[in-house]
Amino acid sequence: MGIQETSGDTERTATAILRVLDPIEIIDSLPPTVFPVSAKIQLDRTSREDHAYQEYRPPDYPVEVRVPAEAPYIPETTVHFSNPAERPPKNAQPVSTAEFVDGLEEIADHLEEETATDPQRLYLTGICVVEVPSQYLTVDDGIHAVKPALYEENAEMTIAYFQKDNSLSAHNVREDLDEALPGETRTPLELIRLDEVTAKPSRLGRGTTRRAGRAQYFTEKEAEKAGSIDATPAIWQVKRLRRPGDGTRPLETVLDEYYQFLPRLAETDLIRELTFVGQTRTVERFYAEQVLSR
Repeated sequence: MGIQETSGDTERTATAILRVLDPIEIIDSLPPTVFPVSAKIQLDRTSREDHAYQEYRPPDYPVEVRVPAEAPYIPETTVHFSNPAERPPKNAQPVSTAEFVDGLEEIADHLEEETATDPQRLYLTGICVVEVPSQYLTVDDGIHAVKPALYEENAEMTIAYFQKDNSLSAHNVREDLDEALPGETRTPLELIRLDEVTAKPSRLGRGTTRRAGRAQYFTEKEAEKAGSIDATPAIWQVKRLRRPGDGTRPLETVLDEYYQFLPRLAETDLIRELTFVGQTRTVERFYAEQVLSR
């Protein structure tokens, strides 16, 4: 297989990243109008605590055989939250933010105290949040919630998706990343998509005849069926994830204005905007189909 790389002219690209990767800290830092929809968390395995296999080691043998320590880890897991935008997938049990934080703190404390597990190994690999207009925020039994008017008045809300982008760990951008995330060596979470959606009437009330769905906002098909084109979701997505014909808009065109979509989240210290200078590379691969004798 042969590989040939070609690169374009020098170009600039902007992005917005989350400055926090700790799942408990990020949930505790969200403003009241921003609700987590789902989060992917992971506690890495480690090889730093392994030990030598005593029967096979230098100088009697040319290589050293090592045995990994029996340390707990958490595989990448998606947690679904109770939120005003989306119900969890079938068979998934939603949790409240309090249940999430309390449970994860208990696990983290136990692992750190009983197994010497580094708590820095517990981090986010992705998160989705929804921000609702502040006028629809209320308090129910001491917990922030949304008023029924959010759905009755077909209010707009914004869903934001953050996930890892390995290109942000490139050597030539490490200084900027270190400034944005001091002391943090892991790849940050990048804003990859914004959905501006319209809340639809609740389907859980008495007397409703509509079939329950996962989205608590109008999808494109529902907006068209209801004859309400204004309720069609407006979706912005980073270029590398866009596919021909999917109807999304390039997120890069509104990155400088993301605070208009997420005003309360933008007021926090959770998001940092960065601009990178580099090149877009195209890799061409050759795959042999047969071998010809010479």
